[in-house]
Amino acid sequence: MEALKSIFVLIVLLFMVRKRLHLGHAFLLATGLFGLLHQISPKEMALIALETVLDSSTLIVLGSLYLIRIMEKIINDTGVQSRLVASIKSLTGNPRAAMIILPGLIGLLPNPGGARFSAPMVKEASRELTISPEQSAAINYYFRHIWEFFLPLYPANLIAAQIIGVPISQFLLMMFPFTPITILIGLILFRNIPGLAEAREKPEEKEKASSQLWLHLSEGLLPILAILLLVIGFKISILPSLVMVIGTMLLFYRVGFVKCLKMMKESLAPGIFYMTFAAIYLSEVLQKSGSIEALLSSVVASGLNPLLITIFFPFLIGLFSGITLPGITIALPIILTIAGPEQTLTLACLAFMSNYVGVMLSPTHLCLLMSTEYFGANLARTYRYLYLPETTLLVFSLLYAFCLF
Repeated sequence: MEALKSIFVLIVLLFMVRKRLHLGHAFLLATGLFGLLHQISPKEMALIALETVLDSSTLIVLGSLYLIRIMEKIINDTGVQSRLVASIKSLTGNPRAAMIILPGLIGLLPNPGGARFSAPMVKEASRELTISPEQSAAINYYFRHIWEFFLPLYPANLIAAQIIGVPISQFLLMMFPFTPITILIGLILFRNIPGLAEAREKPEEKEKASSQLWLHLSEGLLPILAILLLVIGFKISILPSLVMVIGTMLLFYRVGFVKCLKMMKESLAPGIFYMTFAAIYLSEVLQKSGSIEALLSSVVASGLNPLLITIFFPFLIGLFSGITLPGITIALPIILTIAGPEQTLTLACLAFMSNYVGVMLSPTHLCLLMSTEYFGANLARTYRYLYLPETTLLVFSLLYAFCLF
């Protein structure tokens, strides 16, 4: 019964999205429907909404999105973005390569909604290509998440290793193959997109690498590398790191006070903040209602064997929440209770990947929402370019687990 309720809410949400209802409205309506089906009182719903607004993680996400928009504005107005994209296109000799490399570089920094930062660069790189908004959104979204399996900067990896009880180095070594495989799957499948297939770089159009191109490349990457250094090297949180980098850029490019205020004003995006809050609110209601635990009980009661539970349960949590951490913190301890001593690490890796695929296909995933919002893409049509690569990745995960047994 619990599974039917959750699936019904998800279907209604997808229907509203397909009808092009504003995503913020769709998420709030889906949240209200979920609360109604689970008999959560209006007072409890209001309290969860208030807690969501005041929660530090929500404020960090919203603050990061705002600062990213300011940083994006500086990079765009100073011409850094155009020079960065042009240098990558010239050095690689192919705009398609630039479309893949740019979101991959941004993905080195695990910032919530970070796909919004790489989206303008992908758009710039695809300017000469006949490619639809849905194709651009899918490429930006997919390649933004190629590092999540072994980069220790992602909290999910650290928490997973802690739950399993193995050194982080051992867990990351087990997970490493998924990054090259994810890249390979994306390259094979996305190259068949008509708009990209039509783009063939003429040899005479490829510029020779020069010191100026490398300078432009360094200029564009330096802000990102600086944030990585502050976050990883000096262990400074993302918000102050963004503030320091943005402040340095404003001084370096001599942006005046009036121009700075204009950038700050233009970077305000109530619609994006509303949509982001609504998505987080839905995830919070899902978690605090106890429906995920009830969903597990129904899955276990169905008589599925441990392997199938390892696949479906984390996948469903990821699909419903749109966030990696709930699937790791809730599903992994349960999976470990049904795994034998020799199967612990193998099933944990499979559970991690099942959760990842669920998150990547979730309509509440912030990066997916940011990508579709920026490119003006239809969310339902964007999924057409995500189903096959994500399903292929899940199949590989299963084969990988069988090889380890």
